[in-house]
Amino acid sequence: MRVLVTGATGFVGGRLTKLLCGAGFDVRASGYPSDPTDDLERLGCEVRPVDLLDGDGVARLAEGMEAVFHVAAMVTFAPRLYARQWRVNVDGTRNVIAACRRAGVRRLVYTSTVNTLGIPESGVVGDEDTPFNWSPFALGYMDSKRAAEALVLDAARTGLDAVCVLPGTMFGAGDRFFSAGIYIREAARGRLVLAPPGGTTVAHVDDVVAGHVLALERGQRGARYVLGGDHLSYETLFRVINRVVGRPGPFGVIPAPVLRWSGRAADQLRRLSLVLGLDLPMELTEGLAVAGCAPLYYDSARARQDLGYRARPAPEGIVDAVDWYRLQGLI
Repeated sequence: MRVLVTGATGFVGGRLTKLLCGAGFDVRASGYPSDPTDDLERLGCEVRPVDLLDGDGVARLAEGMEAVFHVAAMVTFAPRLYARQWRVNVDGTRNVIAACRRAGVRRLVYTSTVNTLGIPESGVVGDEDTPFNWSPFALGYMDSKRAAEALVLDAARTGLDAVCVLPGTMFGAGDRFFSAGIYIREAARGRLVLAPPGGTTVAHVDDVVAGHVLALERGQRGARYVLGGDHLSYETLFRVINRVVGRPGPFGVIPAPVLRWSGRAADQLRRLSLVLGLDLPMELTEGLAVAGCAPLYYDSARARQDLGYRARPAPEGIVDAVDWYRLQGLI
């Protein structure tokens, strides 16, 4: 099968491309034009960098493809990048959908995120039906990925065979842009000393990319599938990371009221700085503070049932990530 992977220069896209090439797929790999492509070229696949906002370029990218994995996204929580992130994630996805229709692609697999699901009710593990409730906090990643996912689901209702996969927090080899790997880098620097009071759903990146292929082969049209794993409090997650890196800690949990207050204060300082003509690079917001306080646990039961998805214990991904970072000389 001839398949296109957008975002192949990123964490998930890179691991997915490697898996597909090893499984005998005929892969066209694309990434942002300025991203390094050395790893992709070593795989022997076709490498064709394209900016997602170049509609004509994206259309040419999809020509001749039987399936498309749309993995590319701008992953940041920086408030100052909200507008740019919206264009890349939403308008870029619109271009991919149009290209798939034009090329007659048999199936589109869209890499969404559990961040398109809302905060579960207290004591409840969320799933694909947990309603989105992040809107009041203007978090660009949540808002843009939710809007892009809605475009894909609408396309699935109007003629395009498309399915969405929703990964949790991922660890493993290849996270060169330090997505969740930022926790590992901070641990290596001795800075992972206090944990937020919430928690997250943790998966090995290689299980997630295997879930992508399962979604291609077995997913139901128009369905959403959480691709998660262990449910870990940040205190437990930080303890595991510090242990693997060889550092002590964490030494405590930040009280939720303190974290929420800090987020609100950062928002106020940011607004004041803009009034004064400054652009302070502060990324903490009330929304991020709320996310840090919440138990963001989501169940992968639907993916296990429909796709045969399986997730290994979370520490394995952390060990693989630390080993890879050390091999690359990045920590």
